[in-house]
Amino acid sequence: MLFMWEFIALNSVWALVPVALIAMAIRPVSYPELRSFAGRYSIEVTQETLPFVTRSVRRGRVGRLVGTALGLSLYPVLYGVGISIPNASVVYAVIGYLFGAFVTALIPASQGVGLRGASLVPRSATDYLPRIALISPIAAFAVSAIAIVVYELEPHRVLPSVSGSPAGPVISGIAAAATLIAVKVVVARAQPVTTPGLVALDDGLRTQALHTIAGSGIAVALIGTASSLFQMGGHASATWLTVVGIVLGICALMGVVSAWGFRMSAWRVSRPIPG
Repeated sequence: MLFMWEFIALNSVWALVPVALIAMAIRPVSYPELRSFAGRYSIEVTQETLPFVTRSVRRGRVGRLVGTALGLSLYPVLYGVGISIPNASVVYAVIGYLFGAFVTALIPASQGVGLRGASLVPRSATDYLPRIALISPIAAFAVSAIAIVVYELEPHRVLPSVSGSPAGPVISGIAAAATLIAVKVVVARAQPVTTPGLVALDDGLRTQALHTIAGSGIAVALIGTASSLFQMGGHASATWLTVVGIVLGICALMGVVSAWGFRMSAWRVSRPIPG
């Protein structure tokens, strides 16, 4: 009887986590958050730019935490309506977090920042992102595809030491394509042609969006890569191939953390602003 009450209490606390996440998402933006955001993207917070910076910080936080809350709620909600899926709420929460960040960054964040039109200074993705951020999702898909080809061709052991998923290349491919397309869309957005301050603000918000898109997209692509490598290594009959698959799979998971951390990296757009 005591175990049953402990189980109920634990599940009740767990059910409150999504509610707590949503409450955290909609709380007011603090001064440290504004200062950190402004410093990271070289934005000067003035009376003119404050509303747009505040809105960007809040909407990014809302997207990430609401996505996490939805991921945590996915299994119990579907179970309640009679739909059975694997009980992996933590995995769904991570995917929800990344997906929420990606979608929020893709939706224009600076609408209303002055009159907009074609830029007098051409923009390119490398103005905002290092080249490795543009190559990484493609590389993740290539490694994932190679791993599954090896998995299909190599003899399998009777009892796999670890399992991933043969659908890894699909995950990596979709994430890579979505990332590169989203980067192109954000870079090509119309830009303000009013004051230099609003142009600089637009560059900061654009950089933040592109860092979030690249970080979350690469992270999801590497999740697919790790799954493919574990599938290859865990089922391979050759010991050396098992070691290679598991080690590289762990490296890919470490890369997921590193890719998401890229969102916090500073990046200054260094080129003249027309005036």
